[in-house]
Amino acid sequence: MLKEVSCNKEIEKIIEYIGSDFKATPYLYVNVIKYGLGTNDVFAWIDQNEDGYVEGIYLLYYDCIHFYTKNTMGYKVEKLIDFIKKTHHKVIMLQGNIGDRVDTYLKNYCFENNYIFDMDKVGIENRTYIGQIAKRDDINEIVDLLMTDPVYFNVYDKQTLSKQLYDRYDDKFSRYFVIKIDNKLVAGCSTYGEVYGFALLGGVIVHPGYRRRGYATDVENYACHILSEEGISKVLFVNSQNTPSLALHEKIGGCKIGTLAKFVKK
Repeated sequence: MLKEVSCNKEIEKIIEYIGSDFKATPYLYVNVIKYGLGTNDVFAWIDQNEDGYVEGIYLLYYDCIHFYTKNTMGYKVEKLIDFIKKTHHKVIMLQGNIGDRVDTYLKNYCFENNYIFDMDKVGIENRTYIGQIAKRDDINEIVDLLMTDPVYFNVYDKQTLSKQLYDRYDDKFSRYFVIKIDNKLVAGCSTYGEVYGFALLGGVIVHPGYRRRGYATDVENYACHILSEEGISKVLFVNSQNTPSLALHEKIGGCKIGTLAKFVKK
């Protein structure tokens, strides 16, 4: 039975259920800690059986459904599909194993498999970086850069993406790391969420006119370096079909630790 989260004890129950497996569901984990009690755009539910045991966690973040269960091979996916049908959304994020089980039900979605990379060994060396931590005034330019990539413009409209970035910045939930050349923002990445010594890193992008110059490597190493100095553990996702990005992240010290299924409405 699904129950919408309404008190801190229920948030604690979710965190206890996820336990040490938080790197397997980092989006849900960071968002439920930060926004689990609900805002105008974020809501969480616990799926409990008749004996009160947790079977799964649901989160709606803006127009993205996140789901996590420890029982990926035995969870009744009919409940998940029913929730999906009843909930307004554009994107669904699931663990790889359960994503494989619901794929046949989601014919009107584009499927994307992502590797989860542990990034704790990236950026630990001392070196000189050309990256910098962005200011709030840089966010509009960051949005413009992200919207050059189909990963973003196929899912978000500019206004929604801009609102999310500003909200996360103002909540001190995200930081943006950028490279500027001749005062032009040409590369960036960000923490999609930071909580209690853990961060989800993502949004690595380079302007089309400035690629193959090492900027992606530099800005990502810089972000990891800053986070490592602060004692923050981190993970990042890479599309399983993005061979160059997979090679890059393995080269700089990233380590595959799992998979994440992403479904985007056609």
